[in-house]
Amino acid sequence: MATSTTTRTRATAPPTKAAVLSKATVPAPRPAEPPTPAQVQLQGFERGVRLYSEQRWADAVAALREVASGPAIHVADRARGYLQVCERRLAGAAALQLNTADDHFNYAVERLNARDFEKARHHLASALKMQPKGDHILYTLALSCGLTGDGNGAYENLKRAIEVEPRNRLHARQDSDFAALAERFPELRNLLEV
Repeated sequence: MATSTTTRTRATAPPTKAAVLSKATVPAPRPAEPPTPAQVQLQGFERGVRLYSEQRWADAVAALREVASGPAIHVADRARGYLQVCERRLAGAAALQLNTADDHFNYAVERLNARDFEKARHHLASALKMQPKGDHILYTLALSCGLTGDGNGAYENLKRAIEVEPRNRLHARQDSDFAALAERFPELRNLLEV
């Protein structure tokens, strides 16, 4: 018997569309766009605030100094606020030298803005001792008294500020802080209505 050797060949199916696509060369991803200066500034601000919250004052100062000179004005302004606090913390309270009425007044305004009413009133009183007819000091002291609930102190100090400079009545009428205080303290409202 004759043997025949047959070779079987395997039939191959044509490649599928998915197989062809998988073998296709995929273009390399494009390099990411470099961040804009404003994005770099915002990232630096976030880093500075993180360091601030960790009370790493020196590191925060370094990060925030760069941010303060960046292109986004609103971010730079906020960075300068944090920067001032960090620098003050590094310098310590002992290094604070307030020699003039204006020094005490400016520090008191900063404390008032930070809602540290006790220190604000203390430094306003010191400024007033040095400059008894400082209408701006009396005006701010009146505001400080009112914000701490001392309606009588607010009335007396605003009254004195108006006696020294009558335009302070008009300023207080237009001041939203005094408008709110006038609602709480009738004697203050009467002083503003005269």
